This record gives sequence, structure tokens and C-alpha cells, in this order.
Amino acid sequence: MKPKIKIPLKLKLFLPVSLIIIIVVVLSTTIIINKSISGFNDQIKSTLQLEVKTISKMFERESILKLDKVQSNLKVAHELFYQEKLTVLDDSVRMSVENQETGEKSDVYLKKWIRGNEILNDSNDFVDKLETIIGGTITVFQKSDSGFVRISTNVRKPDSTRAIGTFIPNESPVIQSILAGKTYYGRAIVVDKWYTTAYEPIIINGETAGMLYVGDKEKDLSELKEILNSLHIGNSGFPFVFDKNGLILIHPYLEGQTWPECSFYDQVKGKKEGVIDYEHKGKNKTVAFLYFDKFEVYIAATIDKDVENHDMVHDSIKGAVLVAALSIFLLLIFIYRFTTEKLYKYFNALQISNKKLASAESALKRSEQLANMGQISAGIAHELNNPLGVITMYSNIVMDELKPDDPLRDDMQIIVTQAERCKNIVGGLLNFARKNKLKVVEIDIVEFVRSSLNSVVIPDNIKTSIKSELHDPYVMIDSEQMLQAFTNIEKNAVEAMPDGGLLEFFVTGNAKEVEIKIKDSGCGIEAENMDKLFTPFFTTKEIGKGTGLGLPLVYGIIKMHKGKIAVESNTDKEKAPTGTTFKITLPRIN
Repeated sequence: MKPKIKIPLKLKLFLPVSLIIIIVVVLSTTIIINKSISGFNDQIKSTLQLEVKTISKMFERESILKLDKVQSNLKVAHELFYQEKLTVLDDSVRMSVENQETGEKSDVYLKKWIRGNEILNDSNDFVDKLETIIGGTITVFQKSDSGFVRISTNVRKPDSTRAIGTFIPNESPVIQSILAGKTYYGRAIVVDKWYTTAYEPIIINGETAGMLYVGDKEKDLSELKEILNSLHIGNSGFPFVFDKNGLILIHPYLEGQTWPECSFYDQVKGKKEGVIDYEHKGKNKTVAFLYFDKFEVYIAATIDKDVENHDMVHDSIKGAVLVAALSIFLLLIFIYRFTTEKLYKYFNALQISNKKLASAESALKRSEQLANMGQISAGIAHELNNPLGVITMYSNIVMDELKPDDPLRDDMQIIVTQAERCKNIVGGLLNFARKNKLKVVEIDIVEFVRSSLNSVVIPDNIKTSIKSELHDPYVMIDSEQMLQAFTNIEKNAVEAMPDGGLLEFFVTGNAKEVEIKIKDSGCGIEAENMDKLFTPFFTTKEIGKGTGLGLPLVYGIIKMHKGKIAVESNTDKEKAPTGTTFKITLPRIN
């Protein structure tokens, strides 16, 4: 018989305890990593939803511009149409007409219309000349018992022939408006497609005898396509557009195709908006979508989660494994020493192990703090850079459309300038995370406070007041970073006064320092939240409306200036008026 291997008692005690420790640490590390990934994915979804809402605003603007265009075109068409005398002959001509909605055919008798020396019936000279001037589609209609018949038009049927002889039935909302003597503006079916349209009645001898039409295709997406193709979301994302039948209208590489059979389109069709995850060709995709009913298209934005998560997952796993390995190593050393040393050394060994454990915990906290700062920087850059790019492009498009002497150009220039300043703020936060040095200059602090209000939208129902008791208002500060701190506090104050109120500034000081109090008459801050104000990611705002980064950034900027910041607040109306006061103390020379 083989001799039995005897396992020392110390080892019997050590092995199961070690296994338990390893399992617990591994499970805890896995949970932390999964929560980090889940939080990052939620941030991606919020960014995609914001992207599609921003693009929908661009589509809305395109719809408004088209309506403005047809309104202007109708004025031009009206002027040109009535430059020549319109004569109605007594002779009637039999004509076969077709209902544009049902395709049903019938015969009607129409009188000949002569404009100047030109017969309008079945002649396209007028509409073709007008097309070269204003573009789009133009039609002259004559009233009949069945409806309003196209007697001259450049509108095409599906077979590319002119839609002469097609008519809009009397039940149509367009005809109802015309018969009431009104001009119609809006969406309407023109033969077989949706157009942005304008119709006005043609009055002969005091009665509505026909109507004049101009229109523009509703789905002319050429300008929007150029803008969308220039947008990028993160490292792998992009926006795209498709209609309710699955035809892809704008896409980097699938444009003109119909969606292949895939789980994405099956989940989207029939819904108004949402965010979905799906797998396509081995890639994990996240897509946010919104149905834009005016164009009958879906606006969507997609991102490859594996690409976006790669660096974050790699860094999280690397850091977590390092901390977990260090924790396991220290704990195993502690357990081994505990089970092998004599009892009288127990308390000494325990004390040493506690110190090592405290050191490991401190290292873990520092690692988490660094990770949080990295998430702050990455989150802000990811959240703001693409919307700011859209704002900049959108503003430049509007400026290009404005005339050089248009008074709105100055307003648009302010928008462009402020968008660029926001980009600088993002860069400033990243520099602050890396603890860059201040770029201080001598500033008149009272004028600085006054100019900071120009960077914040102050509603009409909020009054502002600046009072100063300084004899020497000059102080050395980094004006760009300090402006970011002040505007963050001012924006919070404005949001705290949705029903209006008073925003006051009190500037005092002495030879060594200045003190600025920023006081609002808002709802105040709850007592239990006061200690959390400067904690990263803490916010009392609704999800998607606040990142919890504003006040931590303010705190960091003030501390970099070797200053101090304190907060007083009251939420109880019975004790005193509600509101919050931020007190900032800055040395005159850093």
C-alpha cells in the first residue's frame, strides 16, 4: 500500500480560506467592471438619443425653409401669371380626366383659357418658363364638376409623362380651402408623392374658376445628407436615415438599399422612437432612432459598443486585476502568517496586516479617484464635442444664407463664438484634470463679474444686481477658467428660479483678498445635500439634464487659485426667504 500523504494542519486551514478569499475578490472585481461597462453603455445611449433629437431639429428647419420657399415662389408665380390678360372662351372642349387619388377616369368639358396670345390648355410654355425662374413644380388648374383639373403642368406621373388631365377631387382639404377663397399652404399629395405646396384660387368674374400651384419635393435631402455624412459619433458611430418601408436614404455604405433581414429593422418598424441593442455580423450595435413624421422617415444614430468600450474595458480590467491581485497577495500573506506563527505573535501580526490592508485600501481609493477623473474627462468630451460640432455647422449654414447686411449675422456670430468657447471649456477641463498651471492676468473683478452674465441666458423674469465696495478692483486670475466657474454657478442659480427672482452679486475685499457673494432667491439646497455639492457626478437634476460635474469643476478652479468657496442655503420659507449664496474668496496675487 502506498503511504498516505499527510497534509499539515496549517495547510488544511490555509487552502480553503485562501480559496474563499480568491473567489470573493474575483466576484467583487467582476461586479465592479460590469457596473463600469453598464454605466458607460448608458452614457452611449444618452448621447445617441441627443444626436437624433439634434438631427430632427435640422430636419424641422429644412421643412420650415421649404414652406418659406414655396410661399415666396407663389408670389413670383402670381406676378408673372397675371402679367398677361387671362381670357376665357365660350367654346368647351371635352377632356378625359383621371382622379389622382383613385385612378378613376371620367369625361369633363372645359373652356379654353387664353393667357395673352397663348392657349393655356394642354400647353406647357408658361410653367416651363416659370420653372427656369423659381424651380420646383408649377401647375395651372381649371375647375370642373369632378374637381380641379391640371391643364398646364410640369408635374410628372410615375411613367414620367406630364400629369395633364389628372385632377384633385373636391373632397380634398386643398380644394375645400380654395373654394372658401383661401390660399392653402402645407403638405399635400401631388399625383403620387408628398410635396410642400402652395395653392391660390384663380378668380374670374368674381368666382373661383381654377387655382395656381407651386411646390417642392418634401424629401429633397441633398443638403441634409452632406451635413449628416460629415458627422461622426465617437470612434465608430454615425447617423443615418431610412423610410418606413425600410429604404435606406442616407447611410455611409448602404444608401439606396432596402434593409436586409436583421433584428434591428424588425425592432424599429412601427415605433416612434427608442434605443435598441442588436448584433450584426458579430458586432454589438446600439442604435437610437426617432420617426420624423413630416418627411415619413426614421432618423437614427448607431455606434459599435465593442469599439467604444475597448479602451475603457481594457483600462478597467487592467486596474481592477492589479488591485485584486495586490489585495489577494496581501490577504494570503496575512492568512499564512496567522496560521503558522505562534499564538503569542497574533496581535503583532494582526496589526501589521491591518496596516498593509489599509495601505491597499488607500491605493484602491486613489485608483478609483483617478478612474473617476478619467470618466469625467471622457464623458464631457463624448457628450459635448459632437453636439457642439452640429451647432457650429448649423450656425455657419445659417450665416451663409444671411445677407452681409442682415442684422441677424451678429447674433449668429455670437452663437459660433460661444460654441467655440464651449470647446475651449472642454479642453480646459481636460487640462485641469492634468493639473496644468494657471495663466493668470490682472483683471478688474467687478467688470469680470458683469461680463460673466453675458455668457449666461438670463430670462426676462430674473433681475440681476451687482454691488461693489472695492476701492481697488484688480486681482490676478486665469480669466478663462474663472469665467467657467462663475457661469456654472450662475446657470445653477437661474435654474433654481424657474418662476423668476433676483440674482445678486456683492463684491468686497481688502488689500490681500477679494470676496464675491453670488446670491439667488431660488428654492434652496436641501440640508442633506450640502456635503455632496462638490462630489463628482452628484446631481439633483433629472436623468439626462445634469452630469454632476459643474460644482466639482468650480471647486477645483477656486482651489487652483488658492481660494476658498463656501455655500449657505435655506429651503424653509417660514424661517427666512429661500435661496442659496456662494461665497468665493480669492487672493489678489496667487
